[in-house]
Amino acid sequence: MSDEQVTREPDAADAVDVGAYCRAVETHLTQVNGGHLVRIVGPGFELVRQWAVEGVPLSVVFRGIDTKAARHRAGVARRPLRIEFCDEDVRDVFADWRRAIGVAPAARAEATTTAADDQDGGEPASVARRTATRDLDRAIDRLSRAAGRLDWPEALREVLGARLEALTAIRADLRGARGEARAAILARATEGDRAFAAELRAAAPPGAVASVRAEAERELASYRGRLSPAAWFQAVDVTADRLLRDRLGLPT
Repeated sequence: MSDEQVTREPDAADAVDVGAYCRAVETHLTQVNGGHLVRIVGPGFELVRQWAVEGVPLSVVFRGIDTKAARHRAGVARRPLRIEFCDEDVRDVFADWRRAIGVAPAARAEATTTAADDQDGGEPASVARRTATRDLDRAIDRLSRAAGRLDWPEALREVLGARLEALTAIRADLRGARGEARAAILARATEGDRAFAAELRAAAPPGAVASVRAEAERELASYRGRLSPAAWFQAVDVTADRLLRDRLGLPT
């Protein structure tokens, strides 16, 4: 993205209602913890305040928390999840979001991506394979539940059913795939997800689409003066798509 598109990064001088931002994060964390309230104070508050100052959208924070919570529940931990343990996941989702709207991610995220791309064998690559498989399993599970909802429009259920079939086929093809073959399968999944996003917008109830778009514009208000018109609309589209999936209980 050019200097004309982004004139500066969010900073502490921006008007941020940190209190409201923190309360929204605390509410979401409570929901993730099954109603167990974990107050965001001390170091936790400073962490959330930094997210707010850096301009991390709330939908990105929520997605990062959800990602960490899924691993937290799958592990041996029995205590409620604390916000301090969500920072890495929030920043990873934020880096993905920034790439999607054309803003260069932080060096840390780029370094992480490079390291992942350099995996060519041994335990790190096997861990990456298991992670991709688990991600697909979770996506298939969520899509299965959503596609079975009889209270949703038929057109929406058809789109979800088609995506479920596609991911199931990708999951089968991924089993045992290595190297370039595996990369091609994952690229197919990524391309299919972009098409799915457009199909989802067309099939979802118009009211829901309008609602998430308005929410995305409110959430990104602090970015409007820093983005070119084209970049602004792209940012809203990306954020609205994420919000729509969250609202419908769908995976990314």
